[in-house]
Amino acid sequence: MVKFCTNCGKELKIGQVFCNGCGTKVGGQRTEYPGNVSATERTSFVKQTKNKQNRNLLITVFSIVGVLALLVGAYFIVTGLKETKPQAVSYDVTSGAKESGGDLVKADTKKKEQAAENDENSIINDYTRKLNSLIINASGSDISLGKWDITNRNGTLFLEANKIPSRNLTRIFDLYDSGELSPLKDWAKEVYFIADDLSGKLKSKWDIEVGNGCVSDYPITLSQADLMAYSGSCGYSIPVLSGSDKRSLSLLIHSKVFGSSENTTVSVTDDFILPNSDVRRLTESEITSLSLEELGLARNEIFARHGHVFTKEELRVYFEQKSWYFPDAAYTDTLSPIEKYNVDLIKSREESLK
Repeated sequence: MVKFCTNCGKELKIGQVFCNGCGTKVGGQRTEYPGNVSATERTSFVKQTKNKQNRNLLITVFSIVGVLALLVGAYFIVTGLKETKPQAVSYDVTSGAKESGGDLVKADTKKKEQAAENDENSIINDYTRKLNSLIINASGSDISLGKWDITNRNGTLFLEANKIPSRNLTRIFDLYDSGELSPLKDWAKEVYFIADDLSGKLKSKWDIEVGNGCVSDYPITLSQADLMAYSGSCGYSIPVLSGSDKRSLSLLIHSKVFGSSENTTVSVTDDFILPNSDVRRLTESEITSLSLEELGLARNEIFARHGHVFTKEELRVYFEQKSWYFPDAAYTDTLSPIEKYNVDLIKSREESLK
């Protein structure tokens, strides 16, 4: 039988690998026709064969396209379902534990609280630095209180400085004893403004406590009652600055930072002209309002407290009318350092008025 190319119908010779007419590889794809088949019939057969092959190719192509379309459609449907499905339960990959919706809310709340706490700590650190930079400027000499601490305890901000260098604490007490309160008040007001500003930022109350505990040093002008109240077996714990609001903020117990102070103005009573002249060093400004006669009486009442027996009749009559005066013939006119300081101060004022 004669063999022909299935692509173009050209007659193929025995052993031929490629068709001489169209170049198609012959291989096993040859069609054998009876030797008596005409050229027209061979051409018709070839066309039928090619049409059949084309139909098969189209069917294959459309099948592949259909399968791909189904796969793409299925992908989008599954993806859409995942996006719309509510996530009621999540899983912790690291621990393998699952969290309910309530746990997620708690976790979110905890994160917010942690962020707020970190923000508060940052603010507190900033204001601690401001307090640490404050100094008391007295006669050109700077007095530092050392390190401050700010803590939030139960909604109240505690501003504390309780490790004042010993030398600086003594200088603060000396300023108070000598009546030089201005530098102390200026410093205390700066502390207040910082505390008030911090309180506004954190929406909290404040409490200021400044002073060392259990030390041997103390202001010599404080009354015995105050010293007893702030002393213990370990020593004295005199507050340098304390208060929880503007009105109560005080220096060394009694001296108000804002407004009048208990011990900084002269108080003339029926019993004493200068009630505190035995426990606190007076200042010149405190005695400028006294007349020459009042100054003399104020100076002598320092001695009268100890029972000094007056030889001048006017003084003897004056003090015998006082309920607190008890003559003591054994008294030798000995005075404490504070009393001696005040006597000399009053004498100086008397000399200036004569």
